[in-house]
Amino acid sequence: MSNKKGFLKRARIAARYAFGYDAAKNTRNRKNRGNSPIRSEDIELSPYERDRVVSACLDFKRNNPVVASISRLRKMDVVGKGIIPQPMTGDDAIDALIESKWAAFSESPEITGQMDMRELQQQIVDATLFYGDCGLVIGDGKVEFVDGSRIQNPNGQSTSKETDAWQQGVRVSPSGKPLSYSIGRRVSGTVKDQRNVSAQNYIPFFIRSTPTQYRGIPELAPVLNTLQDCDEYDRIEMIAAKVSASLSVVIKREGASDWEVASRMDAEDQDGGGNLEQFEPGRFHYAEPGEDISVISSNGRPNVDGIQWVNYLLRKVGSSVGIPLEFMLMEIGGSSFSASQGVVLQYQQTVESYQNSLIRMMGRLYRRWLLQQVAAGEIPSSEHLMRVRWQRPSFRWINQSAQVKADMEYYRAGAKSLDDIVAPFGYTADEVLLRKAQNIKHAMDISENVFGSTEQWRELINPFQTSISGSYGEISQEDEVPEDDVKTEGNKWLK
Repeated sequence: MSNKKGFLKRARIAARYAFGYDAAKNTRNRKNRGNSPIRSEDIELSPYERDRVVSACLDFKRNNPVVASISRLRKMDVVGKGIIPQPMTGDDAIDALIESKWAAFSESPEITGQMDMRELQQQIVDATLFYGDCGLVIGDGKVEFVDGSRIQNPNGQSTSKETDAWQQGVRVSPSGKPLSYSIGRRVSGTVKDQRNVSAQNYIPFFIRSTPTQYRGIPELAPVLNTLQDCDEYDRIEMIAAKVSASLSVVIKREGASDWEVASRMDAEDQDGGGNLEQFEPGRFHYAEPGEDISVISSNGRPNVDGIQWVNYLLRKVGSSVGIPLEFMLMEIGGSSFSASQGVVLQYQQTVESYQNSLIRMMGRLYRRWLLQQVAAGEIPSSEHLMRVRWQRPSFRWINQSAQVKADMEYYRAGAKSLDDIVAPFGYTADEVLLRKAQNIKHAMDISENVFGSTEQWRELINPFQTSISGSYGEISQEDEVPEDDVKTEGNKWLK
């Protein structure tokens, strides 16, 4: 009876797993990755493992040219000349005052006085690659930049005696809200002089993977093994190419005494020529009597097919950090225009995503700084004091004319404002319109003085057009200045 029950139980279990997801089943040919409990990403990485991963990431930054290129591209494309706030309080005087005060603050925003705002933003973006996260400690007038390696549990503890718990240097309430950060200073590889900083005075920055995550994971962590494989393969190919390019002669002398051979080999060992891995071009090597050493041949080096394999590995690295291989290796010109444009657009979306994350962080810093300025009486209060538009670096298309046409279509359709179009170039709509009006007025004044009439101002303002009705066609209605813009008396073109 018991055997029958056992058989039925096994049959039910087998029927249960006959269908469903194959990924949840264990097979002898596939590694099962679902045996660990579901936890937050920052808990999956213990403090010891975090230090090891960060150390490996920094080592690749120092010694791997591809990783160095990734770091440079990330800082250059995401930050560029800097992400700058443009106040929009509705009061031109207050806006100008805020801009001037922020510009002065941006010259030396952090406590060491060694970085301006652009360099600080670059370090923030770069930290996600190698440290996983970073943050800013808000002080009186200055900020302190903190990389992720300086955030650790106090005295190595995991849980406090109270109801609050420490998770990777972050004290968390029972509801999951960060309360404080344990921040120290790194001296000779160790973190000392730890202090607790309230979460209200600390602005973290990291790319969140899970909702319950309090710390960031280095973006290079998933591809560290891939980078190691690529380095080892490159080193092996380099050794093979050097051996192939070297010509050494092995001389076998019959009847030589053991003492003579040993003396010669000892002399070669002392000057570094006795080991096979140290073959040098044009060197003579002596073999012992009775031994037959063939010449090592390594034709076909460097291996051309190996380049494709290395590119495959590097594509895996690029896909992990959101940078196409063409950008990492500066080889985008080898693709067709359509393919190149597709790569650029895909990369542009990644860059904009990082810019949005950085803008959110800088927005918190901007609001705290602005409140401090108002409290100190440096900036007057306003109803719309916190309204701001962030100017981000432009991402240029390969085909600039296509970009201009696309912006014009977006503008006419109402999908983009003039501020949206000119902001990447460091201007506001008011600045562009004012400069355009000034150019028109200046052209009209010159036309009046030279020709005795203002009719030729169009030809002067457009140096690429020989005449108003020449080969370039008639001036269309779209090229005219809208009448509802700002006007001056007697002239609708001055806006």
